[in-house]
Amino acid sequence: MKIKSLLITVLACFVIIPSVVFACIANVEMNKLAMKNYKQTAQSMAENQTYNISEYFRIISASAKQIADNPDILSFDKEKNPTTTDALAIYSNIASADNPNVRIDRIMIVNKSDFRPVVGTNKDFNDLTRDDVLYGTLKNICARKDGEVTFYTPDVYTNFNEGDKEKNDPLFPGKTGNSLRLVVKYTVGDYYIVTFFNNTALKSFATSSQFANNSKLVLIDPNGSIMHDSYIGNTSDKKNSAYLKFTENAQTGSAVEVDNFKGTDSGVIPTISFTSKMPTINEGEEGNWTLAIIAETDKAYTLSGEAMGAIVGMIVLVAIIFTAGAIALVFIITKPIKAIEETLVKVHRGDHEARINVIANNEYGQIARTFNDLIDDIVVSEGRYRTIIEMSDNIIFEWNFKSNDVFFSNNFNKKFSYRAPSDHFGDSFLLKVKVHPEDNDRYHKDLEKLSKGEEFEGNEYRWKNIYGDYIWILLRTATIRDRDGNIAKIVGVIVDIDRAKKSEKLLTERASYDSLTGLYNRESIERTIDNEIELINVRKSEVAILFIDVDDFKIYNDKYSHATGDQVLKFVANTINFVIKGFGTAGRYGGDEFVACVRNIETNEPTRVARDILSGLKEGFTSDNGDKLSVNASIGISIIKDSSMPVDEIIGMADDAMYKIKKNGKSNFGILNKEMVERPVPDKVDEEDVIGGSDNSNVGDTVTPDTANDTAEQQQ
Repeated sequence: MKIKSLLITVLACFVIIPSVVFACIANVEMNKLAMKNYKQTAQSMAENQTYNISEYFRIISASAKQIADNPDILSFDKEKNPTTTDALAIYSNIASADNPNVRIDRIMIVNKSDFRPVVGTNKDFNDLTRDDVLYGTLKNICARKDGEVTFYTPDVYTNFNEGDKEKNDPLFPGKTGNSLRLVVKYTVGDYYIVTFFNNTALKSFATSSQFANNSKLVLIDPNGSIMHDSYIGNTSDKKNSAYLKFTENAQTGSAVEVDNFKGTDSGVIPTISFTSKMPTINEGEEGNWTLAIIAETDKAYTLSGEAMGAIVGMIVLVAIIFTAGAIALVFIITKPIKAIEETLVKVHRGDHEARINVIANNEYGQIARTFNDLIDDIVVSEGRYRTIIEMSDNIIFEWNFKSNDVFFSNNFNKKFSYRAPSDHFGDSFLLKVKVHPEDNDRYHKDLEKLSKGEEFEGNEYRWKNIYGDYIWILLRTATIRDRDGNIAKIVGVIVDIDRAKKSEKLLTERASYDSLTGLYNRESIERTIDNEIELINVRKSEVAILFIDVDDFKIYNDKYSHATGDQVLKFVANTINFVIKGFGTAGRYGGDEFVACVRNIETNEPTRVARDILSGLKEGFTSDNGDKLSVNASIGISIIKDSSMPVDEIIGMADDAMYKIKKNGKSNFGILNKEMVERPVPDKVDEEDVIGGSDNSNVGDTVTPDTANDTAEQQQ
C-alpha cells in the first residue's frame, strides 16, 4: 500500500471509528433520556388528571347531593301514586338549576325496601318496574356508599367484552353498551335518589390526557369496572384476563409502572403505565378510584430516534468534513514524497538532470537536498564508471535476479552483433551466444551453476564475434546478495583474451618445437612418445622408435660452413617429416640426432620407413651456396609391444642399435632382436642382439646403402 493510501486510511479510521462509537453512545444515552422524559411526562399526566377528574367527581357528587336535597324530592310521597308526568315535572324543576358541566342524563327514585323504581325521568318508566335485570342493577347501585361515584354497569352487560353489544340498556332503552355513564346515589328517608351523568366530560379528560399520539387514559372504579377509550366493562368476568391483570396491578398503589398492557387477549405491546390513587370525595376516607396513563414504550424511542437522526446527520456531516480535511492534509503532506518518487523514476529512466525542487526548510527540504546531493554523486560515479568502461575493451553486464533482466555495457556491440528483443534473460546474449562446439557443454553447465547461485569465479570459452570468428573470452562474475542472503544480482565482465591465448599458444609451440628444424624438441618428442606408449593397449598395435644420427655431420660445418650445416639439419628434418607424415611424429633430440615415432607398425613397417628416410637423404639437396650435397645417416630401431617400458629406456634401446650401425660402417639401419624387446633391457647391448638390414637371428654384416635392396628382398 502506498504511503498516501495508508495515511488516508488511518486518518479516515481516526475520524470514522470515533464518530461511530460516539453515535452509538449518543443513541444509548438519547434512548435513556427519552425514556426518562417519557416516564416523567406520563407520571405528570397521571397526577394532573387525577386531580382534574377528582375535582369533576366532587362536582358530580355535589350535584347529586343537591338533587337529593331538593324540596320536591324531600316532599315526595309514594302514597300519592305519582306518575311519569310527575317525575318529569320534578326532573324539569331540578334540571332548570342544573350545572351545565354536569350533564345529568337521568334521575330515579328507588324504593329502599325492594330496590324497585318508584319514579323516573324516562318515558317508558312503567315497563321498567317489571324488569328483573333492572332490579338487580339498581340493587347493586344502591348498595354503594352515598355520594360515591361509580360506573353504571348493568348486569346484562357483564359479558360485554365477549361481543354482545347490541342488547338494550334496561335504564336507557335504545342505547348500547358504549354509552358510558357515571352514577351517584343518596339515601333520603325510605328512598334512594339515583342520579346518572353522561360521559362527555370524561371523554374530554381522556382526549386531553394524550401525548406522543399514543397515550391512553384508564379509570378503574371501586367495583373493578374499567374505562378505556370511552369503553366500559365489568372485570367480574374472569375470562377478561388482560383487564383483570391490569386492574390488579393498577390498584396496588400510587404511580405503579405496569408493562405489556394492550386491553384485549389478542396480544401484548410493550407499554408503560403510571397509576395514581384518586382521593376520596368524603373527607377522611381512603380513595377508591384508580387512574392510569398508558403509553407504548416504543413511542419514546421513536421520539428519541427523530432527535438521534438529526444528531447522526450532524455526526456524518462532521465526519465527512474531517475526512475531506484529512485527505487534503494527506495530499499536502505527501506532495514532497510524490516529487521524490517522480524524480527517482526520471533518474532511473536516464534523466540525469532530474532534481527535486527544494522549497521548504523542514525535514522534507533536508531530505530533498540530501537526495539531490546523492543523485549528483551517483551521476558523477556513473559518468566515471561509464568512461572507464568505454575506454576499456572489457564488456560489463548485470543480471538482475528480481526482474530476471540482463543489461550489457554500450561497448558490447563492438565485439558482438546480437540484438536482443528484450532485456529478459531468456532473450539475452548470455543464453543465445554462439559457443565453440568444444566449449559449448562446459559453458552451459557453468551458466546453469551461475543461475543457481553456486560458486563460480570464471572460465574461458570461445565465442563467435561480430566477424563470425571464434575468439577466446574470459568470463568472470561477482554475486551480490540481499540482506536475507538471496541473490539480488550478478555483475560480470567479459574480457577479450584471444590475443593473449594465441600468444600463449605461440609461446607453447616455441617451447615445444626446435626453432631450427621446426620439429619437436627433446622434451616434446619424449612426451609424445610417452603418450603413444600409453595408447598401445587401447589401439592394440605396436609402436616403433627410430633413432637417426647424421653421419660425418662435422664435415659439413668444417668444409662448408655452419650455415650449410644448419641447412643439412633442416633437410634431414624435412625428409623425416615427409616420410612419416600421417602415421608418425619426429623430433630433434640434440645436435645432429633425431627421433621418430611410428604408429601401427603392422601397416607402417619400420624397416621400410628407415629405408625411405635413407633413400631420401641420399638424394640430397642444393645448399644456398649452390653445392649439391648428399646426406648419409645411421638409424637404430626399437619395437615396443606393451606400455610397461619407460620412454627413456625405449629411446636408449634405439640409440644403442644406432651405435652398432655406426661401428659397422654407418649409413644403414638396425633393429633390436625381438627377444631383446621381450626381456629386461641389459646395461649393455651386445652386437649379436642387433640385426643389421636382415631378419635372421644371427649377427649380420654391416649393411650399406648399396645392399639395402637385397636386404629388403630377403626380409620379404
